[in-house]
Amino acid sequence: MAGSSKSAVLGALLGNGLLTLVKFGAFAFSGSGAMFSEAIHSLADTVNQGLLFVGIRQSERPADALFPYGYGAERYLYSLLSAVGIFVLGCGVTVYHGIHNLTDPPEISQSWVPLAVLAVSLVVEGSVLLSAARVVWANKGQQSLWEYLRSTTDPTAAAVLLEDAVACTGVLIAMAGIGLSQLTGNPTFDAVGAIVIGLLLGAVAVWLGIRNRSLLLGPAIPRELQAEIEEFLLSLPEVQRVRRVRTRIVGADRFRFQAEIDFDGRVLGSRMAALIHERHGQLQDDEARERFAADFGEQIVDELGREVDRIEAKLVERFPRLKYVDLEAD
Repeated sequence: MAGSSKSAVLGALLGNGLLTLVKFGAFAFSGSGAMFSEAIHSLADTVNQGLLFVGIRQSERPADALFPYGYGAERYLYSLLSAVGIFVLGCGVTVYHGIHNLTDPPEISQSWVPLAVLAVSLVVEGSVLLSAARVVWANKGQQSLWEYLRSTTDPTAAAVLLEDAVACTGVLIAMAGIGLSQLTGNPTFDAVGAIVIGLLLGAVAVWLGIRNRSLLLGPAIPRELQAEIEEFLLSLPEVQRVRRVRTRIVGADRFRFQAEIDFDGRVLGSRMAALIHERHGQLQDDEARERFAADFGEQIVDELGREVDRIEAKLVERFPRLKYVDLEAD
């Protein structure tokens, strides 16, 4: 998933970087408020997707002594910064410019250039949107799109999908606003188009901010997965109960699972039968019995430790998203 998200973000970064230059050139030529909104929109997308790309790279760093559970949450931090950027640069500047054009309308320039630039933008934005959609559809499995967007632990591909969906919608709105303004001679359509584009960006920014805030706080893993893990543990003959389960999302598809295990002492004790049989004939005096009791206790403790390690290895193999498993004997 990380590789596909990275490719989606990188493609969006390159596409929007090119469009930013083209749209600012068209704005300088036409003076259109909607074109300015589109240029600011592409600039915001470029900056934000740059942040998303840096976040992905940072989150891939391996765990170390300072951060023993890795840097996975860096992805959420940079995604949150991206959401703030969309809100301030995309929504704020665009809405302000639209309102300014309503109160102080500019002269309308009769030119085909802005519409041509927007047509090219629609093709580029549409291809980026399709690329992000393929990544999301490959990752969401049997979930609906809404369920995936609400539950995914990798918000980067979802952010690109939402941003470019708004970008394509914004291009259509800008084309309508510019076209109507040129047809009617009324710049209000152009200004209203800019405001609508800004409000759409604001809605995306708020949603991304809320989602990344939740992931930064470290929510529990999905309930269905936790129930499946507990059921798997209880199916093991040596496990009697699973208590005090604590889980946390520590990165994109990187989960932590902690629990206390009540082991069946009879199952573990039966594994020590060979030692008892081997030493039984030697227990002729108190000293021998004391040595046997000490050895047997040591063997039980070692066996319990080995059993915890075996179960943790089984969990990681059975549930690959469990990167950190901490089990304690209750």
